[in-house]
Amino acid sequence: MRFLFLFLIITNTLFAQNSVDTEPRLQKIKIGTKWGFLNTEGVLKVPAIYDKVLDFKEGLAAVEMAGQWGYVDQDNKVIIALEYEKAFAFYDGLALVKKEGFYGYINPAGTAVIPFVYEYGWHFLSQGLAYVQKGGKWGFINKEGKVIVPLIYDFVQAFTGPLAGVGKDSKIGLVNTEGKVVMPAFCDRVGIFSEGLIAVARNDQGGYMDVNGKLKIQMVYHATRPFSEGLAAVQMNKKWGYINSEGKEVLDYQYEKAAAFKEGSARVFKDDKWALINKEGVPLLTQKYDLFGRFSEGLAQVHKAGKIGFVNRKGLELIPLIYDVGVNPDFSEGLVAVRKEGNWGYIDKKGAVVIDFKYTKAASFKNGLAKIEHEGRSGYLNKKGLVVLWED
Repeated sequence: MRFLFLFLIITNTLFAQNSVDTEPRLQKIKIGTKWGFLNTEGVLKVPAIYDKVLDFKEGLAAVEMAGQWGYVDQDNKVIIALEYEKAFAFYDGLALVKKEGFYGYINPAGTAVIPFVYEYGWHFLSQGLAYVQKGGKWGFINKEGKVIVPLIYDFVQAFTGPLAGVGKDSKIGLVNTEGKVVMPAFCDRVGIFSEGLIAVARNDQGGYMDVNGKLKIQMVYHATRPFSEGLAAVQMNKKWGYINSEGKEVLDYQYEKAAAFKEGSARVFKDDKWALINKEGVPLLTQKYDLFGRFSEGLAQVHKAGKIGFVNRKGLELIPLIYDVGVNPDFSEGLVAVRKEGNWGYIDKKGAVVIDFKYTKAASFKNGLAKIEHEGRSGYLNKKGLVVLWED
């Protein structure tokens, strides 16, 4: 049970990190043993004086000093005093904090709007609801602190769309945003609600239910994936194929692995190699590669004869295979670090060199900065190619 709960925490954290956020961002950096925040011009907007920091969210960052947490703005003004035992990022105007051994929620003014009565909780990430624990049991509350889903469950799963998983003993069911049980806790697993359907499984047999808890696709599959662009990958007899929302087989069971469709194509693994197919199952790659990597920002790395390039989701080779094989090059903020003749630099999605090849190490960009190494020194590089801060 503990493992499942930790898995749900990790899943929700990843979801939170991937949510859209258009506010100006600063990059957290570590100088010595302390943390602060740097802007893309190299100004330490928040001095490196804190023991721990979390990324800015909704204009505030949680910071910790001498075991006490609070919040600062992007000019290092303390907005909420450092008086909490633990603090998390703001989501939808509220932040989860811990005080005197219990969790509650505060607003950006630091006012406690949901009292400190919970043993644990999580963010208001979806549908304006957050899961909380009290008396060892879990349920959901809204932003006014009203209990929407009673705290009677042994474990819960965050809302994805209009449904959330709730469990008793080792079984899981489904509730909606009004707290109504739409499926009793009799399944072993539930998936992510997508395109009107959610995967459910019992006794190693999976199918799909609708928002009202009605079984729309029979539980006959050995494994299932969420629907995407009208299709879902399902497994039968250790092979994967694709079905539509009516449960009709669209692509037969021939793949060892199968990813979701996006922009009309999907990565599949067959005969010891990855391929790219369209919804008719037609291969899209124009040539054979030694390795076909995952997509990031619409492009995927391809390897051949010790060189890498990039293809798009139509299988077209947009960036030629002229770069040395490196560590998982993924596009981030429109750029990717690639290596040539032993040195690292950055190219854009058209393959144009944006930052010259002169670094011994180069990481992905985040919040407009990337960590690099040059001549034995570590620093932070902006998209203009300027090292705005050296760590030493």
